[in-house]
Amino acid sequence: MSTSDEVERLLTQANIERLRGNFLTARRILEQALQKAPERADIHELLGDVYKAVGDLSTALEFYKKARELDPSRRSAEEKFASTLLEINPPTVSEEVPFLPKNPNLAVILSALLPGAGQVYNEQWLKGIAMCVIALLSLGYFLQFYHQIRSSTLMPTLGQVQQQLEQASVGEILLLLFAGLLAFCMWTWSILDAYKTARKFQQQQQIQRPSPPSLESLEGG
Repeated sequence: MSTSDEVERLLTQANIERLRGNFLTARRILEQALQKAPERADIHELLGDVYKAVGDLSTALEFYKKARELDPSRRSAEEKFASTLLEINPPTVSEEVPFLPKNPNLAVILSALLPGAGQVYNEQWLKGIAMCVIALLSLGYFLQFYHQIRSSTLMPTLGQVQQQLEQASVGEILLLLFAGLLAFCMWTWSILDAYKTARKFQQQQQIQRPSPPSLESLEGG
């Protein structure tokens, strides 16, 4: 059997062991293949996959880097190198990631029911309270106009609404429109911000999950 055929056989066997979860066996087989063909980028990439599967990101990164150097056109190795580097050095966020997991859909529902409730769920207390106060005060001022009309008649007509507006000053009308628009925008912002923040926290918590055991600990066991 030629060296090339032997390397292909070892790669196939290593892939099978890797898919079965036998990472230590897969590593040993790949190391044998690497001795026969040290310039094969696919062997280095596969070794990176094995080390990454058991949480040894630093070693996996080195193998992905070597695979890129041996074959710069190998896109899979480039993508794995970038994603592994991102896991090792995740981007920082301005907010502290909460300990408890967050559900973006639940955050949206809470904010839809009450502006700021989604932010409170995301443990952004001051932000949530401020949104709630501003939205409810604005909505309350806007609804006060309707209450004034209802106090004079049970079923106000369009003409009565027009008459009430004519009696109000331009400043009062502008303030009324501003209050209604502010309440709507604050409520909408609360929903969108709650989802975006909960989703960001969810992604950060996934990155910070505990690492599985290393190959060395498996070998020692």
